[in-house]
Amino acid sequence: MDAAKSHPLLIAGATGYGAWPANTLEGALRCLEAPVDGIEIDVQITSDGHVVAHHDYRLASDQTRLDRAWLEAPGAPIKAMTLAELRRYDVGRARPGSETAARYPAKTEMDGVRVPTLPELLKALNAAPGPHRMIYVEIKTDPREGRDDAPAPGLVVDAVLRDLTAADYLEPAKIIAFDWQVLRLTRERAPGLRTAHLTITTPATRDPGRPTSPWNDGADPRDHGGSDLAAIKAHGGVEWSPYFTDVTPERIAEARELGLLVGPWGLSDGDDVRRMAELGVYSSTVSGADWGF
Repeated sequence: MDAAKSHPLLIAGATGYGAWPANTLEGALRCLEAPVDGIEIDVQITSDGHVVAHHDYRLASDQTRLDRAWLEAPGAPIKAMTLAELRRYDVGRARPGSETAARYPAKTEMDGVRVPTLPELLKALNAAPGPHRMIYVEIKTDPREGRDDAPAPGLVVDAVLRDLTAADYLEPAKIIAFDWQVLRLTRERAPGLRTAHLTITTPATRDPGRPTSPWNDGADPRDHGGSDLAAIKAHGGVEWSPYFTDVTPERIAEARELGLLVGPWGLSDGDDVRRMAELGVYSSTVSGADWGF
């Protein structure tokens, strides 16, 4: 599981979100039965300090039940809930007829699935046979003003590092984030821990007249020849992690010139997995709908 292997690392995004309930222990255990090099999770933090695996800042009404009844509206911010409060909810199914259910028609639905803690997932990884699998931890924060549902970056970074250290899982771990201040804080507090800068190209990011983005933590691509890769390098980054459609031979060449690894995310089709491998990426984060073998 290193850069010298003949094919990219294959990472199950959100514990195989296209095949099993996303960001769950149940999904992680099934991923560990597959020939993958690791799992990726999104994390939040509860009001009593537990790091938990969940993508959104609130429980989504189309993916959450309480006492078998679907939520009528999104739940309270996870950062305002205790772990015990959060454990009351079942996140193993999508509401029938919802957009989420239509997007992943082949996904295995389950009952009695609770939001797991990071230590629970790390315990499963430590117990898995064979070499330690990687865990990519995406710390979900939002640096824009008025985004009060999001947790404070330093609080989550410290809690994630606490749990990784307690499980002796720093070496197989990587912290990834769209909010680049998370990556700076990680480097300051755990210099040896791997990180990757997440990006996605949108019309706003291509607009030269846009305000400076708070997501870049002061490393504005416009100050680096318009290149987000050069901005990542200037920010101290070692890996560019873009949405896979942003990966081209030209951008791969630029990354190599800058000494950056490339680890795309968002793949769900085996042909795309194989195409990324042919381009020479370091890792691919995939949904689990089609591993690409």
